[in-house]
Amino acid sequence: MPLELSNDEKIEKSLKDNHLKITKTRVAVFNILLLSHKPLSHSEIMEKLDSEKNWDRVTIYRTLSEFEEKKIIKSLLSKERTTFFEIIDTLKEHAHITCEVCGRMECLIDEMFHFAIKEAGDYQIRSVEILVKGICGNCK
Repeated sequence: MPLELSNDEKIEKSLKDNHLKITKTRVAVFNILLLSHKPLSHSEIMEKLDSEKNWDRVTIYRTLSEFEEKKIIKSLLSKERTTFFEIIDTLKEHAHITCEVCGRMECLIDEMFHFAIKEAGDYQIRSVEILVKGICGNCK
């Protein structure tokens, strides 16, 4: 049975596999997204970064853009035009739910929502995006 890689090893492997230099910014952003159980906006990522370091907002945007180009992460656009980011989990596509009042976005787990695509004609499916809209418990 193969050993499970640590988060640091997963990050390093993914960056190397995608021909990206290992930098403190890339590692920090990747780690935040890897540990998150929901998609995060740029401002949420900035809030989670170590406040003792002087993180540049533009560098974080560029890092997210590079990760998206390399298909490490995907972006999801909310109704309020806020972009959320999450690690692409090639083994488990899932739906998201967003609050129409505050804009919060979360993942819907299988027990809440299940979907399956039986056939897509002559299309080769590369990704699936399903966004459910509603009002969260805090905004009711």
